[in-house]
Amino acid sequence: MTALRPIAAAIVMTGLCLNSAHAATLVANGSFETPDIRAGGIYVLHTAGSTAITGWTVLGAPGEDIQHTPDSYLGLQASDGHQWLDLTGVYGYDKGVRSDAFATTLGATYRVSFDIGNYMPFGRSTVGVSINGGAEQLFANTSLADNPKAPMNWATFGFDWIADGTAAQLAFLGRANGDLGNNAVIGLDNVGFELVKPPVPEPQTWALLLAGLSLVAAGVRRRSAAA
Repeated sequence: MTALRPIAAAIVMTGLCLNSAHAATLVANGSFETPDIRAGGIYVLHTAGSTAITGWTVLGAPGEDIQHTPDSYLGLQASDGHQWLDLTGVYGYDKGVRSDAFATTLGATYRVSFDIGNYMPFGRSTVGVSINGGAEQLFANTSLADNPKAPMNWATFGFDWIADGTAAQLAFLGRANGDLGNNAVIGLDNVGFELVKPPVPEPQTWALLLAGLSLVAAGVRRRSAAA
């Protein structure tokens, strides 16, 4: 596997996330609340290729799995809502999920946000994030501080992306990353994808708009003169 390196140029808010829903997120089921598995009281394993988690496909080698975890299991609290994903399954790296495709506007700027969870007894966690199969960025939750959601510790991360097409898919994989990665619990929750800036019109577009405005203004002047 190609060597991976941490990416520092990210918007990072360390510590506990604020349990707030994304106001206008485009990605479906970003907090993995459906299907609701809390009644069973235990996690559910989903193998590579599964689409059982609404809006997501499980990634990994054949036979590998990830874990859908409810807060009814040992009181392991989600960052947002009541359910979260452990990208290690039971143990392992290089497994995760890919979102269903959703529409984007070419040239618009979007903000990707997500929470990475550490199960504090097992150590820190690293997640690799990519869009449309492009270059992967690594994000590590380095905090093991005690907090109200202990033994889980969640941190929020994000970055901006300028759309290079009219659709997007997000992929998240649990990664090995030295002492910033463990292979037993890598939490993922609260995924958001929000428009932050519409595309900037091309110069020729501005020219057309100005020409149109000039024609409107000329028409108004003629009507005023004829009155």
